[in-house]
Amino acid sequence: MKTKKSENVNINFEEQFKKLEEIAEMLDNGEAPFDEQLKSFEEGISLIKELREYLDKAELKVIDISKSINNSDDQEKLQDDEIDLQ
Repeated sequence: MKTKKSENVNINFEEQFKKLEEIAEMLDNGEAPFDEQLKSFEEGISLIKELREYLDKAELKVIDISKSINNSDDQEKLQDDEIDLQ
């Protein structure tokens, strides 16, 4: 039997977020049986954790890219300074 986490890994961020929205809407309605609401709540918490992890990784990637761009800009400035000195 697959766990919820392994099932959720196979769908992309947008699909996970959409599923989370559907769960939130279902819980807001309050029409589902309590056991189903509890199960959906647990699934929602799992999705929140996975989405947060994904966003944290994306943020780190953006920071790394920004740093590499800044480093290359700094290198270009140093090269420009060297050219001006000659």
